[in-house]
Amino acid sequence: MTTQYGNVRFDLTLQPVSGVAVPVYQGEVLRIAQVEGSQCVDFNCYNLHDYKEHMSVGPSAGFRKVKGDVIMTRHPRSRPILAILEMPKTCVTDVIAPGCSSPLFKRRTGLDDHTNCQHTFATCIAEYGLAAEDIHNSFNLWMNSGWTEDGKYYSSPDRNTGKKGDYVDFLVLMDILAVPVTCGGGDVSRSSNYWFKPIQVQIFETSDNLQTLTQNYIAKYPTSNTDESVKLIRTKRELAAIPGYTPQFKNYPLQIHELAIELTDEDYSNLQILKQMGLGDDDEDALRSAVIEWYVANYSTPDSPIPK
Repeated sequence: MTTQYGNVRFDLTLQPVSGVAVPVYQGEVLRIAQVEGSQCVDFNCYNLHDYKEHMSVGPSAGFRKVKGDVIMTRHPRSRPILAILEMPKTCVTDVIAPGCSSPLFKRRTGLDDHTNCQHTFATCIAEYGLAAEDIHNSFNLWMNSGWTEDGKYYSSPDRNTGKKGDYVDFLVLMDILAVPVTCGGGDVSRSSNYWFKPIQVQIFETSDNLQTLTQNYIAKYPTSNTDESVKLIRTKRELAAIPGYTPQFKNYPLQIHELAIELTDEDYSNLQILKQMGLGDDDEDALRSAVIEWYVANYSTPDSPIPK
């Protein structure tokens, strides 16, 4: 079934080394598209009504985001903010690189005052009274990052695979300030194949179909129960301990209860096999690990950490 979008209400072609900060409302679709191809895009977004709640790609499971994934906001709120409705396989995503900066290029290339994503982000969000320190780790689109066998990360070991006409559609699950920028390092790396290109940004109005889909996503990702209230924003920059402060950790101290488990000979034999597979260092460790992994794998949620 094809999802019906509303009319296009915003259409802007971002020229190289530029970006935009634009409000997008719940139920609308934000489209980011390749005009010529192979242009890396860095993306930030914030709750339009409280900028301290912003997209956080870390809690949104997986190094590579793909069509169907949901992006969450930062802890402690951990609410769904975006759902990926469309994303071509030629769009490789990255959630590790924080966005290039002037000091980075100075170290790597010796270039002074090079164009960079941090500066572009800061310039865009300044329109809304935000500062460079309010930039968060970016969701990077069309960024062919990778790792070596020994785990060393490279932001662009391979050439950008984005094609002309490629687009990513985000269903917006709360009112946001969206900040897409064209990556400022593409002329000196494979992130944009050593050249800067434009990017198109469009916003589609909501529709009955999109509103239903939005509510379905929100219902699927209930917010966490937390007593960590939203604090007033500090105006004093220097940090100092609060006199008499006593931390109140959740479920602390832990209460440990011993539980005897009776195993059949077959169960015990299987337990030894699990230990040989590296699931535990001893019988207790292996049994506990097996039970918890079984529970998590069979308690089906979109965020289950154990693959089925």
